Amino acid sequence: MLHIVLVIFAIILLLVGLIGAALPYLPGLPLAFLGTMLLGRLTDFQYFDARWLWLFGFLTLASLACDQLAGFLGSRWGKSSLWGTVGAVVGGLIGVIFFSVWGIILGPALGVLVFEMVARRDHLRAVRVARVTLVASIIGLVVNALLAIFYSVALALALIF
Repeated sequence: MLHIVLVIFAIILLLVGLIGAALPYLPGLPLAFLGTMLLGRLTDFQYFDARWLWLFGFLTLASLACDQLAGFLGSRWGKSSLWGTVGAVVGGLIGVIFFSVWGIILGPALGVLVFEMVARRDHLRAVRVARVTLVASIIGLVVNALLAIFYSVALALALIF
């Protein structure tokens, strides 16, 4: 009975994780990876072996890196000052904590905008850097969703074959 409950729990973790990869507030692929590991352990890894687990682990790490680096890299690509980069990190953290989905997208851009305006008082440059940061955050979200789709397809292939 406990085995069945744990398998259901592992499947729920997988589904929540894969859905959560498209929502920036949930740790999508880490939850899916946890579900994959639990499901693998409960089935004695009869459906997928170490190669698949390495692939799933790599996709999970890529997803985490994408989440954390999108706003930061956007501010750097927009040629922000050190204060703008700090603003992207601070804005991303505040956005994630207080404003959920929209915070992870808009937080880094608003952080860059505020910190660049305070540091340099050049409003046009601050807006340009914030715009690049916003685009980078959106691209990061799309890449994360694509990683989740790839994870889903690879998991389906591992379970079928």
